[in-house]
Amino acid sequence: MNVKKSNQFEQLGIYCHIPFCVKKCAYCDFSSFECQDEKMVARYFKALYQEIINFAGQNKDTALVPVDTIYFGGGTPSSVEPVYIETTLALLKEAFFVTDKVEITIEINPGTLTLEKARRYKNAGVNRVSVGLQAWQDFLLKILGRVHNQAEFIDSMEILKTVGFDNFSVDVMYGLPGQKLEDVMETVQELMAFSPTHLSCYSLILEDGTPMANWVDAGQLDLPSEDDERKMHWAIDRFLKEQGYDHYEISSYCQPGYESRHNLKYWEMVPYLGFGLGAHGYFKGKRYGNANNLLDYCKLIESGKSASESEPEMLPAELMSDWMFLGLRKLGGIRDDLFKKRFGLSFFDQYETAINSLINEGLLEWDGSVLKLTAMGQDFGNRVFAAFV
Repeated sequence: MNVKKSNQFEQLGIYCHIPFCVKKCAYCDFSSFECQDEKMVARYFKALYQEIINFAGQNKDTALVPVDTIYFGGGTPSSVEPVYIETTLALLKEAFFVTDKVEITIEINPGTLTLEKARRYKNAGVNRVSVGLQAWQDFLLKILGRVHNQAEFIDSMEILKTVGFDNFSVDVMYGLPGQKLEDVMETVQELMAFSPTHLSCYSLILEDGTPMANWVDAGQLDLPSEDDERKMHWAIDRFLKEQGYDHYEISSYCQPGYESRHNLKYWEMVPYLGFGLGAHGYFKGKRYGNANNLLDYCKLIESGKSASESEPEMLPAELMSDWMFLGLRKLGGIRDDLFKKRFGLSFFDQYETAINSLINEGLLEWDGSVLKLTAMGQDFGNRVFAAFV
């Protein structure tokens, strides 16, 4: 099969992982941890800079590839001194061809943002901010183990407005222990006063070994039923659409034209580079992931080795599988003509039985050119995605 290589030489995204937090949340299983040891922070960023330099030196063909999205995630990037963000951005602009219209996002948590930090982020070129609210109610924030409260969120939003940020996303979680439908609706209703350009609204997923999973297993916390969780999702959906937001990806809503350009790369299999602890990338047809242990990561870089392990180049069947289940996360669906352009055949040639079964179940719909999730398909998205894995 003649599979067209991904458009790796047309554009690139870059993700930089900042693993430090003031406090680790009760539900979190990301590569992050509490750390106020400035020596460790400095050592980590020195390794991060070296990883970027090493990659650019070993992949000189990326020097002219337009980088149009950069994303600082965590962890809590806003918990470290802003000089580290400034220096990382300056290095990326030196090592890669960063376009004038680049989208540069930084994740911040309320309680860690100051006016000085916000100003320095903006002066360094950051033009999009993702704010980790999760819930409007202080009692829910406490259950989640968040370090901020509602008042600190409001302060952070005022700081962003004062500095002149006008493109920002807010994270909202539903399906939380002790959360009611009215709590969810109060959260999104109160957020409208700040006119966020984007909202990420996602249900709580309990990961094994996290404190919250242990509390639920022990009967110390009760989760809403699956039916109540679905009601929360659809109440959010109706309200945000009434407010003029587009539902463009299962967990993502935006004002028209304000999709997360970086996150769309993940769903559309556009190559992206991942730098830092536990970061993942997709480059030249291969996926790779970095070491998850902080000391291991630093020692590997310091000894002149790579911190990443690459998977074998993806086979056509694997590429098609990923293209289907990642693309179907987008509410606009996936186009058969684009699948044909990439893989040289229709997705019905490869997945006819699975597609027809899901259409018959009412989970997918097909209009002759686009395949997409139905409303019921959104509720049972994992069943749909599993059919293509």
